[in-house]
Amino acid sequence: MVMRITPSEAERNAGVFSKATLDKAAHCVRTEGCLILEDIVNPALVIEARDTFVRKYDRYLDGRKHDDALEVGDRRQMITLDLEQPFDQPELFANSWLCPVLSAAFEGDFVLGAYGVVCSLPAAPRQHIHQDGGDLFPQAALNRMLPTAAITVAIPLLEMNEIHGTTALWPGSHHVDTLGSAEIGEEPLVREGSCVIWDYRLRHAGTPNRSPVPRPLLYMTYCRPWFVDHKNYRQQVPVRAPKGFLTGLPDDLRGLLVRAQEC
Repeated sequence: MVMRITPSEAERNAGVFSKATLDKAAHCVRTEGCLILEDIVNPALVIEARDTFVRKYDRYLDGRKHDDALEVGDRRQMITLDLEQPFDQPELFANSWLCPVLSAAFEGDFVLGAYGVVCSLPAAPRQHIHQDGGDLFPQAALNRMLPTAAITVAIPLLEMNEIHGTTALWPGSHHVDTLGSAEIGEEPLVREGSCVIWDYRLRHAGTPNRSPVPRPLLYMTYCRPWFVDHKNYRQQVPVRAPKGFLTGLPDDLRGLLVRAQEC
């Protein structure tokens, strides 16, 4: 089963995970390649983000291909978001519970490499099993031995379940490629306000959307400062911000968003 971590009452009171929890989370990301952090985002913000996405990005929900969005499966689009309300809230892209877990997993600095939504439309079938980015080296076995270079964090804007669909995961497949060859992986239920973390090399796949509504999944790619996704962003920018957005940010957030392109 994919490990789940929820802030304890003492950690809630302190506003931070304990060192023991961070060590446990980082170890899980390194060894299993995936982790669920529960109840770390205000559900009201998730609902606002979902409503905003459906209203502002409705042109992507017509089932057609778009020049500025990547088709990642039948009836699935990967859409770059603007860092505008409510997607400009640090609780989403620089979550205070999440960032210490990422820092522990990377054992060093990281930046936000991509920010958007993967939206599964109604009747979207099961997605092909894949990893998020291309290999760093052509020698596949070598890639499985390396430390983590990039991590995907997915915040469901609509609960991930057997009706809306979820993301099937193959724990350990970031290190052992053959673990991702089984037809069915683990298909976790993930509530609104929680997030799923997986290593960029981990085998995963979206499950069918059996509901009558789109299922938007807010995703963030966090990576080491030198890492570049050379596979997924040939037709769209990975991080997009309005002009002047970065100027008013504190230094830590400006450093995290160093890849953002102001448009």
